[in-house]
Amino acid sequence: MLILSRVCAEFHDDRGRTVFAVTPATRNTFQEAPDSIRADPLFQLLLDEGSLEANLTPAARKALENDPAQGADAAGRKAKPAEKPADKPAEKATEKTR
Repeated sequence: MLILSRVCAEFHDDRGRTVFAVTPATRNTFQEAPDSIRADPLFQLLLDEGSLEANLTPAARKALENDPAQGADAAGRKAKPAEKPADKPAEKATEKTR
């Protein structure tokens, strides 16, 4: 399986043996990883937070080849869209008339 990881990680099997590792040298590059890394809970966690891309479409691969950090924050996670400020309820006048 072709992956691109924006963070360093070690994937383990059910016995704790390292199956695959992303090192500083292989971070932000395309790597052919064994399908067995899917069994490690870390794989799904990294996918969910956007630090890891897997099963890339040709279009996504081309975009990531040009800029692996595209759409990611400084920690390597997918940047969340800017949130709109919450509407504040109108302040009521609290002055009492004398």
